[in-house]
Amino acid sequence: MSLIDVSNARRSGDIGSSNDAMLIHLPIAAVFHWVTAILVLLMFASGIVMTQLGGGALANFLSGAHKLTGFCLLVLIVLRLGYRIQARVRGQWLSRTGNHATHRMLYGALVLVPLLGWAGISDYGARETLFGITLPKIWPEGLGYDHWLFSGHVWMAFGLIALVVVHIGVALQDYLMRGQSGQMPADKS
Repeated sequence: MSLIDVSNARRSGDIGSSNDAMLIHLPIAAVFHWVTAILVLLMFASGIVMTQLGGGALANFLSGAHKLTGFCLLVLIVLRLGYRIQARVRGQWLSRTGNHATHRMLYGALVLVPLLGWAGISDYGARETLFGITLPKIWPEGLGYDHWLFSGHVWMAFGLIALVVVHIGVALQDYLMRGQSGQMPADKS
């Protein structure tokens, strides 16, 4: 459905009932979505592998990549939220899937997990990433809260993966309910 189709559907009243389940993905929104999904999975996998390795060159490389990618993911999420807000304000983003709570929790976790990790490395004093890039401090170094910040980072990361699983389940349910027609079945109640 193009933006012109959405505009015409709004005028004709085809969009707007509470039973509508429509999310208009513009190409940039799809890019944001899939890049975010890939980065989250890479971050989760690299976090587990580097922790299991404990030390050594590969663990150090993965740690640096994990930190830099986490920072990039945080920037991407901020850009994605900004894009989503401006698209909604301009009327280019319609979301009537009833999945608002999951999306809000996903966005919250996508912001909180990298911030907890960044605060942990700031406190610990290990802000160096790859390519000689050092992240700025967002937490005073040496306060002794690094263990708690890293624990929160890990627990929230596992919570984020649980939310991703719920998100995938809801998306699959929506896809299966729409069938080939792309329309939600009529409410039989």
